[in-house]
Amino acid sequence: IRAAAAVEDERQEGVIEVILEVMAANSLRLRGLHRLLKHQIGAANPVVESLAVKVVKVPPSFYYLVSLKVSKQLSVGKKKLDRENFYAWLWASLNSEGLLGIHEGTVLSEEAEKSGISRDSWTVDSAEAPRERDWVEDESLSSAELYFASEKGAVKTLDVLKNVKGLILVAGPVEVANQDWDADWKASFRGARVEPFWVVRPPWVSIDEESLESGEKLIRINPGAGFGTGTHETTQLCLKEIGQEALRLGGTLEDVRVLDFGSGSGILSIAAALLGAKVDAVEIDSLAIANAEENASLNSVSENVFFTKHLSIAEPINEIVVANILRPVLIDNAALLVSSLSSQGLLILSGLTQSDIDEVIREYSKLLGELEPEIHLLGEWRALTWHKL
Repeated sequence: IRAAAAVEDERQEGVIEVILEVMAANSLRLRGLHRLLKHQIGAANPVVESLAVKVVKVPPSFYYLVSLKVSKQLSVGKKKLDRENFYAWLWASLNSEGLLGIHEGTVLSEEAEKSGISRDSWTVDSAEAPRERDWVEDESLSSAELYFASEKGAVKTLDVLKNVKGLILVAGPVEVANQDWDADWKASFRGARVEPFWVVRPPWVSIDEESLESGEKLIRINPGAGFGTGTHETTQLCLKEIGQEALRLGGTLEDVRVLDFGSGSGILSIAAALLGAKVDAVEIDSLAIANAEENASLNSVSENVFFTKHLSIAEPINEIVVANILRPVLIDNAALLVSSLSSQGLLILSGLTQSDIDEVIREYSKLLGELEPEIHLLGEWRALTWHKL
């Protein structure tokens, strides 16, 4: 998304309206962007009086594509432009020609490694990822695509681009049928079944309670800003351990207190609440909290889950403490999580790969003494559990 708004004359009085046009792949992501804009603009700019949103379904049935190869340095007449400023020039020059968008190129992590731009082909832990990851900018000749509402606008653009040096026309204009990405994505996302008895479904997938097998528990999750849809291995590992603990206690978590640290979409909190637990869900991301509150409402457990940004007091009152989050966060908050665990509690940690295990066990063993953890595996991912019996 490229968006800019500037007011150069500080003496101007009255209300200034800025229109920001955003294209999103589906309506779920658009709602997430709306929440983000509302939060960020309101927090950063106290003079903003309101943020109104008008959602328009775009574009038409067909759009027209022009494919280019773009050098790092270009010339438009006597003007010299780097690639970034060239794209800005395109927006300004072609807006009247029905330009819908510019895809400024994609470099996969595997491609970046092969070309020597990046050291590794992929990084599991985002805390260890390189800070500079604008691999497209590092390419000497990158691919770009221009999207137009009409063939006439796309054809007229070719005349403009003929005067640009450092540019190669690859193809176009090509007519492309517009896909309903929202419908396609929803059709592909059906949820998951997770041991020992969880059935996770998005709200658009109909399922009759009577169609569930004996003992199965239904969790409704509307994917949004918070991590945790039930399909990722770390989420499934945590769901399994919560379910197994309920089975150990007779199939219920009634009168059990649970701390969900880094609650994301709220899926683990909701799972515990569906089994009767009272849950404190800690999440620093306001957008994730909004998503989790929506999901709690979908599952009718809002009264049993308390969402907060901070765990102000660590008291040993939780029979279950679960944290599905990155290794550095688990290590930084080890004392807080252990001190929140009751004398006969279960600690569940995930978000880990095999290379994380030794360090996490070492840090938590300092606080838990000789209590040995269990290591649980699912694909490339791991979970650790300590049970104080």
